[in-house]
Amino acid sequence: MDDREINKFVGMKIKEFRKNKKLTQQDLADLVGVKNSAISNYEQGIRIPKRDFLFRVANALGVSIDEFFPIQSEETSSTLSEINKISSQLEEPRQKIVLDTASSQLEEQEKAKKAIKSKPKITPLFDINSPLTDEELQEAVDEAVAFDGVPLTDREKELYKHLLREAWEEDHGRG
Repeated sequence: MDDREINKFVGMKIKEFRKNKKLTQQDLADLVGVKNSAISNYEQGIRIPKRDFLFRVANALGVSIDEFFPIQSEETSSTLSEINKISSQLEEPRQKIVLDTASSQLEEQEKAKKAIKSKPKITPLFDINSPLTDEELQEAVDEAVAFDGVPLTDREKELYKHLLREAWEEDHGRG
């Protein structure tokens, strides 16, 4: 991240924390002892905030000063950096759309994770010492899905039942 991008990021964070506290730019300006226009310039990334100013703003907003800066790690994704870079150039209503979209995607991802965790465990087809029953085959096939996650058709279920029975009987010398 270059200096310009960092300034925009810091400005975006000041704005985010200010809005979270339901403060206007004028309210924050009064709290930290600067003009309203200075807050506007910092939030837009036009002016570079000095350290003492950032401490005053952090104190006024009840946050740590390091919350104004991006987390630097080798693992930061280039996609995430690109999203931040582009979204910081958008006007606020469009930034809200990006945020809403990301939130929606996160919600879908969490639902998908829960769905995977809640899938039934693999049902064993049989007890090796007892004959394979039609009920065991039917249960296994009823829980099966195609490779793309789509439920099997009745025809596919019958075909798989037949194939499973043949394979089991061949492997276990029964039939």
